[in-house]
Amino acid sequence: MTELASTMTPCELASQAARAIRVLNDLTHGGGELTSPGDVRDIVTSLELVGQGLPQLCEQLARFLVIQQEDGQLSHESGANPDDLVTEVIEALTAAGQAADMMTAALSEARGATTGLSASRWDRSRQGR
Repeated sequence: MTELASTMTPCELASQAARAIRVLNDLTHGGGELTSPGDVRDIVTSLELVGQGLPQLCEQLARFLVIQQEDGQLSHESGANPDDLVTEVIEALTAAGQAADMMTAALSEARGATTGLSASRWDRSRQGR
């Protein structure tokens, strides 16, 4: 178990991950804090790693709900049978996992395409101003 896992709950970690993406969007808006194609490659590589873990996470969340459902631990606030809703959540999580696989493949392609890209001499001299 990592240090983060020992000090934060899964909900806190998910919230922190969402905040990190929002901050990345802010920092990269209009080129913001980016200094080279290497920055793009590094960020894409990190996003690719995130994407690789999402299908497993979606599967684990679905599995948790299935176990809770099978053990009779779930209810719906309206009193309705939660089985249909659990099925809907599981189907949505499965679709999200598949979409994450496609996103990861696209990020891998983008990472590969950035290999060898560098700032032109003119851009580098402008950045050094």
